Amino acid sequence: MTRLQRGSHVGTVEDGGTVYAARLPEGPIVVLEGIAALIWVEAFTGDRETIADRVAGATDAAPHAIRADVDAFVADLVARGLLE
Repeated sequence: MTRLQRGSHVGTVEDGGTVYAARLPEGPIVVLEGIAALIWVEAFTGDRETIADRVAGATDAAPHAIRADVDAFVADLVARGLLE
């Protein structure tokens, strides 16, 4: 079981369905919209291993059809230091 959290020194602003996230103070600002913003929100609501399942439930997609893409996107956010 792995819980994700916002990276240390990361600032965020949520405006409607858009999330602006940046490592502070150097940035850059990453703009997350649509599915990307949904993945960001779901990253904090449960285990990392079930993010794709929750995104699938919210979008009526099949979990097996989106799992690799969701996992790769989350891994990229971790690599950028936005999530840890």
